[in-house]
Amino acid sequence: MMSPDYDPVTREDVAAIEASLLDAMGGAAWAHVEPGQILDAENLLDLYGEDVRARAFVFDGPSGDLCLRPDLTLSVCRYHLTNEHAKRQARYVAAGPVFRRPVAGEERAGQFRQIGAEWFGGEDPAAIDAEIFARTQNALLESGCAIEVTTGDLGILFSLIDAAPIPGRWRARLKRHIWRPHRFRALLHELSEGGSDEAGRLAFLKALGSLAPEQARGAVTHMLDLSGTAHVGLRTHEEISARFLEQAEDAQAHPLPREIVTAIEETAALKAPCADALSRLHAIASETGLALGPALERFEQRMTALERQGIDAATLPFDGDFGRNIEYYDGFVFEIVDRGLAASEGRRAAQLAGGGRYDSMLPAAARAFGTAAPAAIGAIGTALRPETILAVRAG
Repeated sequence: MMSPDYDPVTREDVAAIEASLLDAMGGAAWAHVEPGQILDAENLLDLYGEDVRARAFVFDGPSGDLCLRPDLTLSVCRYHLTNEHAKRQARYVAAGPVFRRPVAGEERAGQFRQIGAEWFGGEDPAAIDAEIFARTQNALLESGCAIEVTTGDLGILFSLIDAAPIPGRWRARLKRHIWRPHRFRALLHELSEGGSDEAGRLAFLKALGSLAPEQARGAVTHMLDLSGTAHVGLRTHEEISARFLEQAEDAQAHPLPREIVTAIEETAALKAPCADALSRLHAIASETGLALGPALERFEQRMTALERQGIDAATLPFDGDFGRNIEYYDGFVFEIVDRGLAASEGRRAAQLAGGGRYDSMLPAAARAFGTAAPAAIGAIGTALRPETILAVRAG
């Protein structure tokens, strides 16, 4: 089913849930906006990442590809950047349909309704994170849902990479793949001690890297000419040469220490209540000597702010790998599902809400939209699904 058809009673029920959620998320204190449903696909889908990009509805426009919005976040960002970019703080709520292709074997509609709340700027990120989360959780509890929560913090993985004693180009490559766990893990081992079992290949790359740049480029070109290689897949002769030279440069660098690889993998695999997770992360920082102080301080500040919101932050479930399917998240992330629906139909079908911090995405969106740079520093949002709440009530 690509889009739902509502009878008048069901539509009234959904509208009532939406009105209640909008009031709980912002009420009159937040600006109610109605952003457009169509976005320029070029550049924008890259901000979402592979998971969402593969599910987007893309079609031809008069001057390039367009897409139906896969969530409300970028549409609200466009509104803010176009109309209110000079504001150092802005808060918006919105409601409307969003569009994603169902995954294989999924019976959900390709169109569903969403309530979105986005907060740009603000002086106290930890307090804002806590308020967004608390408003979302309270709205769902008031709607009668039996909730199950997952939280995470992608900023910790970024901080581990920043603190690791590795060349800047390695750091950039790891960060580029942080949202692709399998590729990220393979790259970690490729850059680590003993990461290559191919002794001959490694010796060749070390020898190549010891040459002057022009000599190395000539050696690769000669090797490719001798082998008759012009293309590999879609890669050209020049691209193959550039990749060889990059690998040769990597082979000259000191490998990523095994204890750093272990620390990153353990952090990604960490699943524990927040208090226990924070304790283990402090231990990892101590064991490795990595400077994770600012990231862990943010974690502690957020837990304190959550406690002020009446939430038992110490027992909130923490998942070090959570949030790696939407590529604009770079800090605190969370998801809330209905426990009963998750048991019967799976977590994806049971998702009631999800959100997180995306501090670096708002400037990137400004560049993609061609607007002025935002005055607001930092951003966080949440999205709630009224139709899932209705399904919970009906069940």
